[in-house]
Amino acid sequence: MALLAITFIINFISQILIILPLIGLPLFIVSIPISSLVMVSACRSIDGNNKVIPAEWILPLKKPGVIQRLAIIGFLYASIFVLITFISFYPTMNALSHEDMQKISRLLSDPEYKLTLNDIPSFSISIFQYALWAILTFLTAITFWHVPQLIGWENMSVKKALFYSLVASWRNKLAFIVYFSIWGILFYASQFLLTDLMMLMGLPLMLVAFVAQILVMIIAVSMYCGFYSSYVAIFGKPDIRTIKP
Repeated sequence: MALLAITFIINFISQILIILPLIGLPLFIVSIPISSLVMVSACRSIDGNNKVIPAEWILPLKKPGVIQRLAIIGFLYASIFVLITFISFYPTMNALSHEDMQKISRLLSDPEYKLTLNDIPSFSISIFQYALWAILTFLTAITFWHVPQLIGWENMSVKKALFYSLVASWRNKLAFIVYFSIWGILFYASQFLLTDLMMLMGLPLMLVAFVAQILVMIIAVSMYCGFYSSYVAIFGKPDIRTIKP
């Protein structure tokens, strides 16, 4: 319950940051590795003594330079992800007309706007593009997988943390492939199949949205626990606890 509570708080803060003009998106990007470190530190605290000690979760952030390095990681990860998406889908996006791009932009920005069958732009995304995007995203994910923990717990530099995370994750790539595949299936099932089923049952839209949000938070908590478990399996338990319960 403690992890669900902190996930709810982080999600609430993230939603606020996203809607802030100008500074909202940069702050949200910076907050991603910081919130990740807080969550895995919570897992470490609970695993160490089966007690919830919130003050202990932010201890790694108090080390000199940790927040700055995590901010660099956040911007670096976001930049690489945007670049990967651009490289993978540029041929398709380049084929769209200006009118098609306006329709897509309006669809993303106007909740009340709905595309009709005649409005849907005629383009296709090849299997190769999906495969390229998936491969590049996987390589990026395993490169950054343990970086917040290595920076916060081991006080590593950005370059050193990226190197150790990539090497350690690559040596266990098959396990990570299975891990990502399972969570991808669970996320798809919870967000699309289950929500569609609830809609067919005639449940209120607000209830469906609430249940979907709860499922997302449960999946997020489970994934963060996976972050911690994989770190312990590869690097061993971090000795960071300094606050007595």
